[in-house]
Amino acid sequence: MKRKPPATPKAAALLSSFHPHLNPITVVAASLLFCALTATLLRRKVRPAVAAASLAVRARLRPHLPAWVRQCARLCGSRLDPAVARSALVTAVAAGIAWSAAGTLQLAGPVTAAVSATLSVQMSSHASVREGAKRLVGTLAGIAITVAVWGTFGLTPWTIAVITGCGLAAGRLLRLGDSSVTVPLTSLGILVAGSAVTETFVWERIAATALGIVVGVILSPLVGGMTPLERARWQLAQLSTGIAGLLGHLGAGARDGYAQEQSAQWLARSRDLGDDLDEAVTAVDDLLRQARWSLTTPVTRVTPLQQTVRALEHGVHQVNSVARSMFDASATPHAPGVPEQIGQVLTAASDAFAAHAALVADPRDDATRDAGNLHDRLETLRDSRQRTLRKVRTEIDDTGVLVLTGSIITDIDRMAGSLERSAPALTVGVREPGPGIPAVSEVLPAVRLIWQKHSTR
Repeated sequence: MKRKPPATPKAAALLSSFHPHLNPITVVAASLLFCALTATLLRRKVRPAVAAASLAVRARLRPHLPAWVRQCARLCGSRLDPAVARSALVTAVAAGIAWSAAGTLQLAGPVTAAVSATLSVQMSSHASVREGAKRLVGTLAGIAITVAVWGTFGLTPWTIAVITGCGLAAGRLLRLGDSSVTVPLTSLGILVAGSAVTETFVWERIAATALGIVVGVILSPLVGGMTPLERARWQLAQLSTGIAGLLGHLGAGARDGYAQEQSAQWLARSRDLGDDLDEAVTAVDDLLRQARWSLTTPVTRVTPLQQTVRALEHGVHQVNSVARSMFDASATPHAPGVPEQIGQVLTAASDAFAAHAALVADPRDDATRDAGNLHDRLETLRDSRQRTLRKVRTEIDDTGVLVLTGSIITDIDRMAGSLERSAPALTVGVREPGPGIPAVSEVLPAVRLIWQKHSTR
C-alpha cells in the first residue's frame, strides 16, 4: 500500500538536514519530555515567584502613580480575565506543539493533532481530576470504536451512523455524563478530511489524535495554575473564609441591629455555602485519587484535609442554624429578639474561622504562627462566650430571649469544637481505611529501602 507523502515536508526536511540518522520518534519523545519538565517548572517555581514579584512591584509603584494611571489599571484589570488569557495562550502553544510533533512524525493530517490538543486543554484544564479522567476515557473509547467498526464494515453512511450511535451508547455505559459526546466526536474526528480512507490513513489519524491528547495533558495544568493539593487547600480556605465573613455580618447585625431584608440575605448566603462545601469535598476527593498514583503526594497528606473538610461541613450547618435563628427572630411577629450581647461572640467566631482559613491556605508559610493564632482566637471565643452568658443572664429576664441565646451559643460551641477537632461528632461516619492496593508514594520508600539493603550486601 502506497504511503502518503509527509504532511509537513519543511519539518521533515529540517529534521533530515539536522541529522540524517536521527529517529523522529526519539525527537518527539525528547521534546515532549522537555515540555513536561518545563510545564512543571513553570507551575511550581516560576509562577509563584512571578506572582510574588508582581505584587511587590505593584505595592511599591502604586503610591507614586497618578490617579488616572491607577484608574486605567483598575479598568483594564476588571475587563481582562487572567484565567481566560492564560487559557488562550496555553491552548495556542499546545496546538502548535502538537502540529509540529505530528509533522515531525510525518503523520497524515497534523491538523488532527492540533485539534485534539486544543480540545484536550479546553475540556480538561478547568475540570476536576475525575472529570478529566472521564473525558480521557471517552476519547480512548472513541478511538476503539472507530477501529472496530471501520475495520469490520469499512467506510459507508451506515458505518458513520453506527459509529455515532455506538459512541453515544458507550459514553452512557461508561457513565461519562456530559462527556459522553466526546466518544462520537473523537470517532468522527479521526475520519474527517479524508478523501481516500485507507488503513494507513486511519492509524495515522489515531496516532495524531493520541499525540494531541498527550500534549494537552502535559500543558493543561498550566491553565488552572494549581496542583490538586493546592486546589484542595484553596477550596477549603475559601469555604472557611466564607463562613468567617458571614459570621462577621451576623455579629455586626446582632450588635447594631438589622432588618428582615438583611437577615434574608444572610440566610441565603448561608445556604450558598453548601455549594462551596460541595466544591471543597470534590477537590479533596480528587486529591485522594491523585495521591494514590502520585510520586510526590503521599496519601497521609490528604488525611488532614479530609478532617478539615469534615469540620467545615459541621461549621456550614451551624452557621446556617444561626442565620435561620436570626431570620426567624426578625420575620416572626412577637418573636424574641436576638440580644446585642451575642454579637461579640459571633465576631469572635468569625475571627477564629479567618485564622483557620490562613492556616489551611498554606501551612508551610509559618505554620507555627498560624496555629498559635488559631489557638488564641479560640481562647478569645471561649472567654467572650462566658462573659456574654453571664451578662445575658443578669440583664435579661425574658425566657424566650434566653432560650434563643442558648441556642446560638450552642451552635458557636459546636463550631469551636469542630475547629479544634475535639467535637465527638467529627468521628461519626468516618470509614476506617480497609485493605487495598497501596499508593505509589507509599510503595516507593519501601522499594528504595529494599534496593539499598540489596546494594550494600
